[in-house]
Amino acid sequence: MRSMAPISYKSPMAEDEKHERTHSQTAEASVGAGLPSLTVAAILADKGGEIFTVPPEMTVKEVVAELNRRRVGALVVVDGDNKPVGIISERDVVRTLDTTGLEVFDSQVQEIMTADPKTCTPADNLEDVMKRMTDGRFRHLPVVDAGRLCGLVSIGDAVRHRMLEIEYENLKMKQAIVG
Repeated sequence: MRSMAPISYKSPMAEDEKHERTHSQTAEASVGAGLPSLTVAAILADKGGEIFTVPPEMTVKEVVAELNRRRVGALVVVDGDNKPVGIISERDVVRTLDTTGLEVFDSQVQEIMTADPKTCTPADNLEDVMKRMTDGRFRHLPVVDAGRLCGLVSIGDAVRHRMLEIEYENLKMKQAIVG
């Protein structure tokens, strides 16, 4: 007597006429198999291309207002050719405020920014970017292509997209179990 279970729930038997495999039994459906790693380019495409930048001569007081107005934690400092020369974050402002006091607000950004920030490229994968941010203990990474600024990725962007990957992997695993 033959089993009434769906074919995807059981192994093929010798007497079966065809040994067809359902999609859930293929290597392509296995968790992570054949899936390209998420890249910075994909994150930027989803996030949008707007990049908030400031010139090195801007005052810290103006930068604080810009951070608040844009509701962001960091701004990329660029030269006249749109090449990143630094990054200014809330942490930079707070750290300098602690050591110099209120005079920091009259300083220029170039005096307190993190110069020569670490960067990534659109082709970098998500895992590498997250590791770089974690190891370096920073939350923002300018994206540079051919020496030009083309985006900014935050740890929040990376975590959001990693969570989406995990949800997708979870769905694929459920599909593999159910068939």
